[in-house]
Amino acid sequence: MFDAITLTRRFAISASLAAACVIAPAHASPAPRARVYEQVANWAQLPQGTTWQDMMAVDIDSNGDIYALQRTPFKVIVLNPKGKFLRSWNTGDLPGVHGLRVDRFDNVWITSRALHQVFKFTRDGKLLMELGTKGVAGDNDSKVALNGPADVAVGPNGDIFVADGESTNTRIVRFSKDGTFVKSWGTKGTEPGQLMVPHSIAMDSKGRLLVANRGNKRIEIFDQQGAVLGQIKNDITPYGLFITRDGTLYVADGTKPVGSMSVIDMKSEKTLFHVSGLTGSHMLTVDRKGSIYVAEVSGKSLRKFVRKK
Repeated sequence: MFDAITLTRRFAISASLAAACVIAPAHASPAPRARVYEQVANWAQLPQGTTWQDMMAVDIDSNGDIYALQRTPFKVIVLNPKGKFLRSWNTGDLPGVHGLRVDRFDNVWITSRALHQVFKFTRDGKLLMELGTKGVAGDNDSKVALNGPADVAVGPNGDIFVADGESTNTRIVRFSKDGTFVKSWGTKGTEPGQLMVPHSIAMDSKGRLLVANRGNKRIEIFDQQGAVLGQIKNDITPYGLFITRDGTLYVADGTKPVGSMSVIDMKSEKTLFHVSGLTGSHMLTVDRKGSIYVAEVSGKSLRKFVRKK
């Protein structure tokens, strides 16, 4: 485990020191190798006459099917692992949709900044639960209302963690699996643990919560009670986060006009791959084969990258 001090020191290392020759102990693990990915053109087989619009988020269910969130008009587009169109659904007018996650139970979670709510659906779009109060913007202390919820993470026991918000709120809200408010944490500021636009949230295999602290251009690491465990800084502005069980972190940077996507080894904090030239890269996910899917808002695209051997 690493703490904020360790991470800060490691990412602040100067170029001259990084280039110096350091003899590692015999028992040290080998440094992770850089990775190379290439983009797959025209990978998705959308219905005739259909094109990608402003794509907000993407995730994958236990079958490997891909769920892509389109903002305007609101729609969830479902593709199989080979890119074949399976179905699409909506629930009428759901304005301001922002984040989408598929949990380990194959529920589909969607956040709406405009309605200040989080919605839980089945894979076919049947509404199961609502969090927040429709059309009501809560403050940082509210137990019943959210304010611009951006993203959601669901723990192994079903507890729900909401990044709230892309608004005046600067907090993480925890609910039990039945939607009961448990607690919230986070204040506005630049100190460790303080938040400025908590834009995405993901849980690693150890149960730690990684939060894209977009306004502060870093990633905060919390336990599930809100205690600060560390930070990650690597000169990118985190918009979307996804982490695999082996501790590989994938980060979308939607900074305009040129965005990017990075692959980071959590153990060494080393960037394994970085590609720039993206347009409004917002959220992302990774399939079982290690392929990366990036939802672009202003780029109106769902990009796919595959790893080269």
